[in-house]
Amino acid sequence: MENHRAKYEEILQKIERMVIRMHSMHTPSLSFGTGVLMHPKEIHTVQAIGRYPGINVTKLAEHTGVTKGAVSQTIKKLTRKGLVQRTHAPGNAKEVVLELTDLGWIGFRNHEKFHMDTYYIAEEYFGDQIENYLQRISLAADDINKILDEYDKMKKE
Repeated sequence: MENHRAKYEEILQKIERMVIRMHSMHTPSLSFGTGVLMHPKEIHTVQAIGRYPGINVTKLAEHTGVTKGAVSQTIKKLTRKGLVQRTHAPGNAKEVVLELTDLGWIGFRNHEKFHMDTYYIAEEYFGDQIENYLQRISLAADDINKILDEYDKMKKE
């Protein structure tokens, strides 16, 4: 049992290092070609809006795993920076949806390029086994998220 615990701790350290490195690739704030500095949560919000045009705050909160209040604050900042705009959904004057501005689309495309560049490196690294490796990594990430979900539930009880 002690051996499993040590291995688990080693895995957590590797994941933490990976998260820190990924975060540092976005920090200090980068503009992603917009001339407007963005924090990681801002560019990832831009990314989500770009990938899901017409998304509303509720769906964006669900997608990003943060509260609607946190999403609203980020949207306010991105609106002030000229990257996002709020509009009404076609045929529904009550529903507010989010769209990228032209400047937001520039940031979105450059951030997507960053993701594609790292994908191409992974593709070269894993070679013809990429599908197998990506599936295994995805399953492991799902399992870790389930463990963290259980921990959250335990803390709330």
